[in-house]
Amino acid sequence: MQFPEIVWYVILPTAILTSLVTAFLVYYLARKLYYDEIEKPIDDLPDRIALKVEEAGDRLLPRFEERVKQGFLSALKDSPKLGPEMTVGVIESALKGMDQIISGRRKQD
Repeated sequence: MQFPEIVWYVILPTAILTSLVTAFLVYYLARKLYYDEIEKPIDDLPDRIALKVEEAGDRLLPRFEERVKQGFLSALKDSPKLGPEMTVGVIESALKGMDQIISGRRKQD
């Protein structure tokens, strides 16, 4: 075989074949990594956000309830200073707030 024949029948087909195999392999790995590293976590994002929000709510609800309780007790202590109309309004608003908290907790369960 002469050199031009080697180029046409051996070197060029080998170069084209290895280029195609390399391109296919890179494409396959890129698609696989794209799905595993980017697309799949994005699909799971709403569930992960919902879980974190629920965890934060469970963590913060006792503190919120304690603040409402302290506010209610403070309002009751200050009620003689406020007068009867204001005292009734404070108690009603505190009870409405507690009712919303309790009814919200019942809906979750």
